[in-house]
Amino acid sequence: MKTFFRIILTGCAVLCALTLWVPQTNAAQTASQTPAPQSGKSAPDKPEKNIDRITMISVQPEGTDSIGARLGTRLKERFNSSNLFTLNDNEEKDTPRLLLLLSTSPEFSGRPGVGSIYSVCWVFSQGKGYLGYLLARDMGAVNYEEIEAVVDKLAERTDAIAAKYGNLWK
Repeated sequence: MKTFFRIILTGCAVLCALTLWVPQTNAAQTASQTPAPQSGKSAPDKPEKNIDRITMISVQPEGTDSIGARLGTRLKERFNSSNLFTLNDNEEKDTPRLLLLLSTSPEFSGRPGVGSIYSVCWVFSQGKGYLGYLLARDMGAVNYEEIEAVVDKLAERTDAIAAKYGNLWK
């Protein structure tokens, strides 16, 4: 009797798995058979900057630890190579910009190469002599292996903040 119920239960499980799997396979086949629309132009090798969406940004790192210095350098490199941002560290220019204030400190004072604690503040600055407006803040810990992931996270958050408060730059 137990074997009879096992066979029935196994059959039901296989039948349920097949009914769930078959529609996904058909949808995948239909999507792969649909030809992509062809236009006369090929895709550009490098994306062009969108004039409406470029944000002037300034990264201001502060700290004495090597991991934090590397984090600040990688952030500047990322924003400098991005099509959404224009890196401008010249504080003499009187232009509205997004300030990214990065403060770092060793996680363990006795072992400075283990990790770093960072704090980031995103501040809108109308120009030199104006009081900044705090838009967002974040903090966390990072080590050498996690620097790229943290840079990606901070760049994505910066883009979201720039999109959310885009009316301040106009």
